[in-house]
Amino acid sequence: MTPTRPVVTMPAGFTLLEVVAALAVLGLLLLVLTQGMQFGLRAWQTVGHEVMRPAELEAVDRTLRRLVTRVVAKDTVEGRGAVVGAPTALDVVTRLPPDPDGPKLASPVEARLEVDAAHRLVLSFLPRPHAQWLEPPRRREVVLLEHVQRVEFGFWREARGGGGTWSASWNIPSAPTLIRIRIIFPHGDARHWPDIVAAPALGPVSEESSRYLCCSGCCALVQEVKIG
Repeated sequence: MTPTRPVVTMPAGFTLLEVVAALAVLGLLLLVLTQGMQFGLRAWQTVGHEVMRPAELEAVDRTLRRLVTRVVAKDTVEGRGAVVGAPTALDVVTRLPPDPDGPKLASPVEARLEVDAAHRLVLSFLPRPHAQWLEPPRRREVVLLEHVQRVEFGFWREARGGGGTWSASWNIPSAPTLIRIRIIFPHGDARHWPDIVAAPALGPVSEESSRYLCCSGCCALVQEVKIG
């Protein structure tokens, strides 16, 4: 009589085809989740940029208006007019916000506004000396806007008998009645802003209006210069 061998039952497993199918389904799920997350991040960034753009431009608008309205009177500037303008650059002798630890009204500075080679709208300034410097002071720069195609300036020249015309440059001792600043962005850029038109005050600036320069990073640099 032949002895009966016991039947060994192996545990059930997955076939190679089943494993491959499961991996394919898992890969598709991960791909869908990744694309959904990327889309959400892009949407969030887009909304954030759209919200921040008006605030950024408004801050620059206030900065440039105050730069013009705080131009010092021509009789306080030796050897040059308070405003020297070209079609794409503006040089003014103006007052930046005062140092909190210094006098209430800051000393004049020589400021220049232009678009540099990197297409940035840059405000640079240098303290105007009242005496001989022991060491030449460093010119400070503040980037107001990135990705700017160009900036154009206009200067209102009054005519005798009323009226006047816009001039592309200015190089006479007296300041123009109005200064126009036009910021032009590259083609396709969603940012746009109307022309900034302001009048030089040519007089004392009140403490309240001199308290802030509404541009991110400007106050910190002005405080560092210690122009009081």
